[in-house]
Amino acid sequence: MDRLVSKISESEMMRRGRAIEQARAANNRQGYVHHPELEAVNERCIRGEIDMAGLDRRMIAAIRAGR
Repeated sequence: MDRLVSKISESEMMRRGRAIEQARAANNRQGYVHHPELEAVNERCIRGEIDMAGLDRRMIAAIRAGR
């Protein structure tokens, strides 16, 4: 079950956003483009709706499903 992060600071949102953007850029350089569903999950993590463990679980599940 995901741990909901009810309130995160602006600086934490920025840190998460930078981390996700760096990962996205690395994937794009390798020719991979995220499925829209995964982009929505990224945004939920940035906003603090899910934690990084929840993000990881969703990414792994999507990769296994071929997205």
